[in-house]
Amino acid sequence: MSIPIPSKKIFMTIVGTFAFSASLFIQNVESNAAAKKISTEVVQVKSNKKVYSSDQAKSIKSSSAKSYFGNKELFTKKEVTVKKQGQLKKFKLIESKDKTKKGWMYSGDIISIHQNNAAPATVKSAPNLDLRIDDDLGETTDNTDGNVNSMTDAQVVSSVRSQFVDFVKSSRAQTKNGTWLRSSGLDKVAQERADYVNPALGYLSHYITANGKRHKQLAAILDGQSMGIVGNQNDIYESNGYANLDNRISNVSKYVSYFKEMITNDGDSDYGHRDQLLGNEGDGLRHYGVGIRVIRMNRSVQINIVILSADSKY
Repeated sequence: MSIPIPSKKIFMTIVGTFAFSASLFIQNVESNAAAKKISTEVVQVKSNKKVYSSDQAKSIKSSSAKSYFGNKELFTKKEVTVKKQGQLKKFKLIESKDKTKKGWMYSGDIISIHQNNAAPATVKSAPNLDLRIDDDLGETTDNTDGNVNSMTDAQVVSSVRSQFVDFVKSSRAQTKNGTWLRSSGLDKVAQERADYVNPALGYLSHYITANGKRHKQLAAILDGQSMGIVGNQNDIYESNGYANLDNRISNVSKYVSYFKEMITNDGDSDYGHRDQLLGNEGDGLRHYGVGIRVIRMNRSVQINIVILSADSKY
């Protein structure tokens, strides 16, 4: 029997060179940074969202983005960061391939499909690592910071994981929500998810299993059940995301800096990721699992991350 997952528990972050997901709408912009060009990004728009004539949120007369752009193929080449009440928000300039339509949209109202500097000519997943996982031992510290092109997938996974976990643990130390404890079961389920999940699908990614089917139940719970790790419990939280960086700047710490925004810059997501990682939900969500996948492409390297949290120890 499928158990409905409260929407409050399901959060999605897309982090990287090109996009950061969001769900809020910009109004009363205080200041505006100069627009910067970004590599051409193929996108889809969320049909019920607004299109603006500028990054100052001046509306174009249209009932929705879908009605404005129709079925045209869409790209974005510019983004701008604006500051509203001390928080940075992002807009992107969307243009149709035939150049007949263009307008600014809030980044959280856009779904990234593909970046032209990340053509999937060669896709290589991180290998299954034979790691000793024990709550009592905690994490093996590996804070190596180097260019991922000079590292093996196993080294990248170990370093990204170690740096990110250290950051979350140090952030949780400022709360009263207890120590973050590594769960061997959640680790296995998180890695299962990381090996196939597509963070660019946004909210839907949380409900799509490896066979491409969409479910009402959280995919992490379904995977955990099929692996014999999770029962019918309904206390698993998931955050997932990606960072895709050009080979020239693809240092481990750069990727981790994007993943850190799940805590440091999570206002656009109503602090859902932050509350999960810091344990502000449930009874502290002290048990965690992390899955990481390395995808090597022609001119860039993408790293996907999945974090599962629960009050129960799996």
